[in-house]
Amino acid sequence: FWCWFVGFYTAFMPLYVLGFMGMTRRLNHTDNPAWQPWLIVAVIGAAIIACGIASQLIQIFVSVRNRHALADLTGDPWGGRTLEWATSSPPAHYNFARVPVIRDIDAFADMKARGEVPTQVAPSYEKIHMPKNTGAGFFIGMFSIVMGFALIWYMWWLAALSFIALLAVGIGHTFNYHRDFDIPAEDVIRTED
Repeated sequence: FWCWFVGFYTAFMPLYVLGFMGMTRRLNHTDNPAWQPWLIVAVIGAAIIACGIASQLIQIFVSVRNRHALADLTGDPWGGRTLEWATSSPPAHYNFARVPVIRDIDAFADMKARGEVPTQVAPSYEKIHMPKNTGAGFFIGMFSIVMGFALIWYMWWLAALSFIALLAVGIGHTFNYHRDFDIPAEDVIRTED
């Protein structure tokens, strides 16, 4: 990180100064000796960036080489504090088999401190009520983009047409009464096991 951060500013800030001094891009040689110190600093910055790239490649190589020794078996490798760290990876169709009780803004850290990790096996499970997938949001978004484009370019016929289509999808979705389903408790038990 620090090689990239320092290297970027060391490499590119002198080039901005050179641009203000009149140097153009893509030169095969320079005639102005006043530019030389700035170009040397830029090359040093590029070398620092190269060190950052090398560090990243070394990190990837060591991580792959030692992947078995570095494997995390706890399920919480970074000591997560919020609930998204409490789900399995990849997550089930539902987030939690039972709804966790939230007592703090950092709910997962609070649960770990209390010994109430939501991934623990519960004595019993109930069916989970879930929404079905729908394409309505996608189509509403696409028609909104078309309408915005049409309004910007004064294409009133396209704006009106996309607005009507947007309303049709929105109203049509309100009549979709098959928007949800239940995951049976047996499937939840099978998934949790």
